[in-house]
Parts: sequence; structure tokens; C-alpha cells
Amino acid sequence: MEAGEPADSEAAMDAAEEHRQGISRNHYDCGHEMHVCLGDMYVADERFTRNIDKAKPGLAAYMRDAIAANAARHSS
Repeated sequence: MEAGEPADSEAAMDAAEEHRQGISRNHYDCGHEMHVCLGDMYVADERFTRNIDKAKPGLAAYMRDAIAANAARHSS
């Protein structure tokens, strides 16, 4: 995001995939469908949005979009 990459760029999707794999390694099995649900929650629940956007305003929505783009590329 800080590099100006769009959420559906290879770099953003790769970062989203790393995020998903980190969840799977450290917490629970997180398939792409579950990851999309998490991304949606990051925006739908203001508590998540507020917390994530502390790092960078707009980050929650960017993450949601990158997660969705990553899931779409893995379903092709």
C-alpha cells in the first residue's frame, strides 16, 4: 500500500497470501474462503477497521481488497 501498489497487484496479493499462510501456521486452518470472510470483517466491524487503520488510514479496506484479489487468483 505504501509503495502505491493497487490492491490487486502481484505484490499486494502475495502479501495477502503470506498473511493467510501465517494465520494457518499460527492459529487455525485458513482457506481462501475463510480469509475473504476475515477481510470483509476487517471493514464491516468498526473495531477491526479502527484498530487496523491505526497503522495506516485505509489499510483495512486495502487488506480486504488484496485478500479478495488473492482468493480470486487462486480459484482460477
